[in-house]
Amino acid sequence: MNKRWFRIFWNQFWDIIFPGQCPVCKGEAFKDGLHYTCLPCLDKVAWVRGTRCRICGIPMSGIDFRGLTCVNCRDGGEWFFEEGRCLFLLDPIGKGIIHEMKYQGVKDVVGDLPTMIEQVPGFHEYLEDSLLVPVPLHSKRLRERRFNQSLWIANEFSRVVDSCKVVDCLKRIRNTPTQTSLDKPERSRNVEGAFCLNKKVKFLDPNKRLIIVDDVFTTGATLNACAKVLVKADFSRISVATLGHG
Repeated sequence: MNKRWFRIFWNQFWDIIFPGQCPVCKGEAFKDGLHYTCLPCLDKVAWVRGTRCRICGIPMSGIDFRGLTCVNCRDGGEWFFEEGRCLFLLDPIGKGIIHEMKYQGVKDVVGDLPTMIEQVPGFHEYLEDSLLVPVPLHSKRLRERRFNQSLWIANEFSRVVDSCKVVDCLKRIRNTPTQTSLDKPERSRNVEGAFCLNKKVKFLDPNKRLIIVDDVFTTGATLNACAKVLVKADFSRISVATLGHG
């Protein structure tokens, strides 16, 4: 039995025991045996292709000459990372995918990342030859939730792109309130000083490119707070990557 057929068998076997549902249409998961989100729903995702903001990755109109910057990022203050990419926009379909993973704890959603990455030209190349740094959860939040979706995403990125490696080198030292109801300035203040380096960072090459990984880019406050810590540790090549934007 080759790997493809084994994966189909494995997915369908476990879906019988723990049945899931497509996060978009709420139909049967693993209809084709390979994708948790059904393929017709993946076709409806608002993928980010073409010209985009160099900071947050949101689609933009115009000719991309040395990187365009959207108005939100131009007015966003100082950025401590060089560039950012995301896979899709957080319309109702995108929000459904994120919600299934982040709030329902369905890890199978990230198993669709190989197909998602194929939908966004240049994203695979963007991840190549980098160290992936997942945004950490505070230890209390991690005990409550029992998983870190950013680590799930980073691990799947590294599985898809062989030249990547996950380095869990950041630590969250303040259990900050959720950002959901906060505006842009409040979000920045909320995560100020919330992160620090852990011991693993001393083994990293400061010239290596780091990509901070999270589930969504909203205002970029959390990603920027993480990047600021890395810049202070003399890392100069810092980028970010998320699944959704919005």
